Amino acid sequence: MKLLERMQCWLGEHPNVEAFLWFVAAVACIAILVWFFLFSGYGDPPEFVYEQF
Repeated sequence: MKLLERMQCWLGEHPNVEAFLWFVAAVACIAILVWFFLFSGYGDPPEFVYEQF
C-alpha cells in the first residue's frame, strides 16, 4: 500500500503528468472502440463461419 500512496502523492504533485496519463488512457479506449467497430468484422454475416463445420 505504501507504493500506491507514494505514486498517488507524486501524481498529485505533477498535474501535467497526470493529465497526460489520462489523455493516453482515453486515446487507448477510443482506439479499442475504433478497432472493434471498423476492423474486427463486427456485424459480418455469420454464414461464412458456419460453413466450415
